[in-house]
Amino acid sequence: MVLHRRVVLLAAALGLFAATAAPSSANARSPVAPRTRAYYVYWDQNEEQDSLREPGGQHGQLIPPWDPNGQMCVVPDHSGRFAVGYNPTLASQHNPGSKKPVKAPPVGEALYDRNGKFTGKTLYVPGRYKLSSQKVGGDIPPDAGKQPPVFNSNGTYTGCVFDKSGNLFATDLGTAQGEFPSPDNGRLIEWFAPTYSRACIVAGPTTGGDGPHHVDGQGGLSQPGDMALDTNGDILMPEAGVANGGVPAGRVDRIDHTSLPRGAADCPGGIYAAGKLRTSVFFQGSLTLLPFPLGIARDPSCNCWAIGSTIGDPAVAWFDDQGAQRTDRGVINGESIADIGMDPNGWNPFGLAFAPDGTLYFVDIHLHCGPGLTDCGPATKGGRVLKVTFANGQPQTPTTIATGLDFPTSVTVCVPGKQTCPVPRASRN
Repeated sequence: MVLHRRVVLLAAALGLFAATAAPSSANARSPVAPRTRAYYVYWDQNEEQDSLREPGGQHGQLIPPWDPNGQMCVVPDHSGRFAVGYNPTLASQHNPGSKKPVKAPPVGEALYDRNGKFTGKTLYVPGRYKLSSQKVGGDIPPDAGKQPPVFNSNGTYTGCVFDKSGNLFATDLGTAQGEFPSPDNGRLIEWFAPTYSRACIVAGPTTGGDGPHHVDGQGGLSQPGDMALDTNGDILMPEAGVANGGVPAGRVDRIDHTSLPRGAADCPGGIYAAGKLRTSVFFQGSLTLLPFPLGIARDPSCNCWAIGSTIGDPAVAWFDDQGAQRTDRGVINGESIADIGMDPNGWNPFGLAFAPDGTLYFVDIHLHCGPGLTDCGPATKGGRVLKVTFANGQPQTPTTIATGLDFPTSVTVCVPGKQTCPVPRASRN
């Protein structure tokens, strides 16, 4: 259900130091309030990457407008570098990023330094498609019938996650942009640390489509979303576009980390052999419970998982490590399928992230629909980032920390000390 810039159809963070002084029998003192450690929250919107420093609520812009359009993942090497998906910024978006050079190739993952400066490094699957001015091509073709060439409908890297070895995984939506039933041409792609120069299509279309990788063919993933890594190192990956007998019934897949490629040698021709990847269903959605899951994140306050559904009521629910719902955690209410886009105050969650105390941040991509649920897509400047606190383990009413956003898809939390966190240059102290 995303995402892009066009109309569509239907870790830890806040560390608490125990800074309370223990009373001495010789010189008893009053307790000192715990010191709250700073952390950062990041989100993408309208081709830029924004940030928030907590505590204090200091807003910043990590990447000025220039192509970011997907989940942000911090490289686990303490460099502060991070990766985020990109597509060309279009002139029709009235965005200053459209005046900047198109990255090569036009679709991929871009690597930035800790101040949000593009390093010049792009991660992609090699192929023959590029602009005439470029020397590097990818395997995602341009949109049909568009001159000059436009690369915005046949592939979009949305979700990402680094595994425990530092390898980067990203989901490619293919042509899926929220319609249902969703095409099964999504992909899961891996780039190997430390150079991130070799790509492997771990899962994707197996027939039809374009070229030897069957780009936008059949037999792949159905609208894959943002990802997370579990405590064992397995990847948890929502697929919002799958169905059961024609009924929307998205799910979250668990990908066994021991079955993943360990290096480029495991991927002759850049494709992982069919049958090697082992997956299972971590959570199965239904019409009444999270039918369009696109976001998942670990809640450290309960050692459990939150899953968000862009459409449906509830919008967010909690699950244990076996994928069973934790009813003791409550839910965050959302919009029913029948009411999608009808409530200006409703929310449609995409990305999720937690502070270490369990405070939840989530992105509301904020869908809008015409009569009869037609022409559904992200409302112009209707997106938000919301914060949810808890009382006695129950989520309270979300509060808005950023509003007026265009097609935001993800939110990321980073804690200094656990990681080297990206910091906008003007915000460094």
